[in-house]
Amino acid sequence: MTVFKGFMTITRQNLNIVFMYVAIFLAIFIMVEKTGVGESTSTFQMERLEIGVIDRNQSELSRGLMQYLDQYHTVKTIPDDKAALQDAMFYRNIYYAVIIPEDFETSCLENGEKLPVTKVPGSSNGYYVDQQINTFLNEIRIMTSGGYSLKDAIAEVCALTSETSDITLLVDKDHNGEMPGHAYMYQFFPYILMSILCYAIGYIMISFKKPDLQRRINCSAVSIRSQNLQIILGYIVIGLALWGLCILMSVILYKNSFLQDSNSSYYIVNCFCNMLVSLALAFLVGTLIKKDDLLSAIVNVITLGISFTCGVFVSLDIMGRGIKTFAHFLPVYWYEVNNQLLAHNTVLHSAQQRSLFVGYLIQILFAAAILCVALVITKCRQTE
Repeated sequence: MTVFKGFMTITRQNLNIVFMYVAIFLAIFIMVEKTGVGESTSTFQMERLEIGVIDRNQSELSRGLMQYLDQYHTVKTIPDDKAALQDAMFYRNIYYAVIIPEDFETSCLENGEKLPVTKVPGSSNGYYVDQQINTFLNEIRIMTSGGYSLKDAIAEVCALTSETSDITLLVDKDHNGEMPGHAYMYQFFPYILMSILCYAIGYIMISFKKPDLQRRINCSAVSIRSQNLQIILGYIVIGLALWGLCILMSVILYKNSFLQDSNSSYYIVNCFCNMLVSLALAFLVGTLIKKDDLLSAIVNVITLGISFTCGVFVSLDIMGRGIKTFAHFLPVYWYEVNNQLLAHNTVLHSAQQRSLFVGYLIQILFAAAILCVALVITKCRQTE
């Protein structure tokens, strides 16, 4: 087991990289968790704005509009004076001003013209009120066209607006609609696995490629077959050790929630599949790189690029369609799809289980494909 011992010796020399990445990951993760990431908002309340109205029409329709807006906001009647309006807006006594013209019914209701309004510069709240005014006028226009009198139309619109609906959000009884902490942790594991394995195995393969070491191994009594088997054993030991470390971190930090989660075994298998992918990727990187100076740059580009593209740092739910389409061709995307599936479902039905196993299979096929590419490159270089 001479080659295997040398493999482990080089690994021990690079343990500082493993500890550094694990420490950085835990520090960042604990800080992010304390900020309340992943917590859901339990209530929603519409924002009431201070709205000023200059009513030059003094008609039934203008009073109906004020009554309608008063259901959502605090409506104030302000003097018809430009300086007074500017002062009220400047001191934030009002955030939105509506000027109802004298020909309000003709210009806005019949001809569809917009009301003159003034908003706080740079504020998005004004668009919120614009939409409500447009909704009121459109509904009045439709109802009067259908035979309602103006008075009845205003009464109906205001009455419908005051009605509320009871909404019940169906959420997971265990997760309360939130992403569990351990699922959020598993979302970041691909970056840790890829980074540590690419660095560790990359340095090992670069060391084994040194001419002096290569000649000593070739001159030894250890056969080529035995050398390859011992190197493979070293890869397996490093991969399993790092995989076990990830599982151990999730158990220590989320002992109760993780162990009691009915999907905990699926999380572990999903992480194992990603470990295989990371091992294959690390072997490919180590095959391509011959110098220590290039390893750091190449590994950072690959791991960060894959992590940002496949939903490790940014949730897949908020990513664009084009990026997600491209991410289909990367193995970590299927890991994150499985992780999202497990995070939002306590019990998986048959279709979800099939989708989960497809994700496992795709990751394993990606690992096999990457490994085959690395072996072909190795064979070509040996032939040269």
